[in-house]
Amino acid sequence: PSQHEYHLYAVVNHNGTLDSGHYTAYVKYQNDWFWIDDACVMLCSEADVFNSNAYMLFYTLKFAEVK
Repeated sequence: PSQHEYHLYAVVNHNGTLDSGHYTAYVKYQNDWFWIDDACVMLCSEADVFNSNAYMLFYTLKFAEVK
């Protein structure tokens, strides 16, 4: 049997209405989170990511064998 573990590595945010708005993203690179807005990339905190207006979440799957 195997146990699945997921790691959040990106979050897409949407601000605005259904008809219009603006998208930004948070991306994890190594152990740091970055906020991306058009041509701007800034280092941010994990708290910024978890408190964001999340629209889509992206995960990687890590398998761990259980013996």
